[in-house]
Amino acid sequence: MKKLQRAAAREGLEGVVLAPGPNIRYYTNVQSQILERPFLLFVPREGRANLVAPNLEAGPYTRSPVEIEIHAWDDSSGPTAAFAALRKDVRLEGRWGCEGRVPFGYLTRIFDKKLALEPADGLLETIRETKDPGEIALLKKAAKILGEAYLKVPEIAKPGMSEQQVAKALREEIFANGGETVDFCSVQAGKNAADPHWAPSLAKLGKNEEFLIDTCCTVSGYSADITRTFVLGKNEQVEGVYGDVLEAQKAAVGMVRPGATTGEVDAAARRILEAHGRGEEFFHRTGHGLGLDIHEEPYIVSGGRKKLRPGMVFTVEPGAYVAGKFGVRIEDDVVVTASGVDVITGMVPKEYGWWK
Repeated sequence: MKKLQRAAAREGLEGVVLAPGPNIRYYTNVQSQILERPFLLFVPREGRANLVAPNLEAGPYTRSPVEIEIHAWDDSSGPTAAFAALRKDVRLEGRWGCEGRVPFGYLTRIFDKKLALEPADGLLETIRETKDPGEIALLKKAAKILGEAYLKVPEIAKPGMSEQQVAKALREEIFANGGETVDFCSVQAGKNAADPHWAPSLAKLGKNEEFLIDTCCTVSGYSADITRTFVLGKNEQVEGVYGDVLEAQKAAVGMVRPGATTGEVDAAARRILEAHGRGEEFFHRTGHGLGLDIHEEPYIVSGGRKKLRPGMVFTVEPGAYVAGKFGVRIEDDVVVTASGVDVITGMVPKEYGWWK
């Protein structure tokens, strides 16, 4: 919280406004979700934070390790009095930062000609993008739980099963291993894997056909994210593309070290695929940061200039997608260390045919 207040002061902000979600969890150690009831945390650049929240959700914030002045309200009286009490404790004037996920309906409660709101997402993401040892331990635990579930895929997936059936079985395995949540479990069979964000359907896994699984899970809110591509039988065309993607993925992982830029990591993968004539088949970034959000800074994108620092955690996941036929993607989670890189999902093999 002190780090956030110092950052706000450096930016010339009077404070920052947060909505339920990862940022509030990061600063208070309490998880809440955005619903229709106005719910905002105000962090002035000096003094204690103030929370306006419905009373049915305010309780855990009284036990937060951070001192918070709580203005609770109930459904019968509404939030008007709570916001009036807030204004007595917090000077809502001048320039305030506001995270982008705050609903417009919440903000109508504080609009005033003396108050100027501006985006604070860059400031918030910069604070969260480097993880401390406790955060890294949670990320590694999530990776272990998810990795152990992936090792069961060869036992789970059989020809004739639907994408949804495989996804359901894998979710159950993750929860049995200790996963807290599974926000998505994407199973893509055959031509469906050519669309990277395909949602599981009733399409069935076919013999001698590839299928792709992209799944995440969380532990204490911190995310792991793994993708592997499998083949039920033999498919030489897929095997050739798989080899190209694996080469690109290893090259990108090998580029991860303090001082390297996000663009250099992306370029390492992209050069390999372009050399194999697959540049147009790789049409997304090489990775994204991991933390309390499944997608956060740093983004491993073409031309990115951000320099990697120890404690950054992100995915490395190049792919190649042959329209109307199949797709291949291989994704690992990595931590930037003082001397290089730690692949925290390395317990899941990625050499072609490991699943046989």
